[in-house]
Amino acid sequence: MYKVDTHVHTSESSPCASISGAEVARRYHKLGYTSFVVTDHIHESFFTRPSTTKSAPTSDMWDAFVDEFLKGYNAAKIAGDKLGINVILGAEIRFKGINSDFLLYGLDEDFLRKNKYLHEMCPTEFAAKFGNDLLIIQAHPFRDYNERKFIRIAHGIEVFNGHPRHNNHNDLARDYRDRNPTLYALCGSDAHDDGDEGRAVMYSTVPLKDSYGLKNALVSGNIALYP
Repeated sequence: MYKVDTHVHTSESSPCASISGAEVARRYHKLGYTSFVVTDHIHESFFTRPSTTKSAPTSDMWDAFVDEFLKGYNAAKIAGDKLGINVILGAEIRFKGINSDFLLYGLDEDFLRKNKYLHEMCPTEFAAKFGNDLLIIQAHPFRDYNERKFIRIAHGIEVFNGHPRHNNHNDLARDYRDRNPTLYALCGSDAHDDGDEGRAVMYSTVPLKDSYGLKNALVSGNIALYP
């Protein structure tokens, strides 16, 4: 069985995180994981980080945002390749005006550059356009401030989120999924800071080398919560 963490952040690309991509790779390798997913934020409040301009968004600003978004992943990937741990690209998106976060799997840099300002789309519009290509998972759906009115756009939910500084109500998430068994069930550490890494694990029967492989493994049932 191959150990994977599906929800990890880096300090280069998520302002709320404090561990660099390279250090994250070292820690997950030391913990015996064979892969982990960098799910840095695509979020309205983070969008201005790559640029100091207050002017209307342009395609150049989007490219700058993607450059910044990929910094943590790229740093983790370089370190992971040297260590022999697979670093996978994902994302955690929050749509404008919505207090819910969705994990995205089955994407690459080309997808991000071609599809600008994803976070400004209506969630329903986003799911209609990309739902057949991406795997959309609602992160920590029962965290205190989260909304669930758009849970219908998701292919699955996190039934366990390991972030230790939020009340995630994982028991409610597990119960919700039990009552909706067609949803994919994921667990992730939601690692941001020192000590967060390795708080969750999923087990794959196949090696996971990229975001498409992860998506396909989840869809085909080759990843489970328990070994």
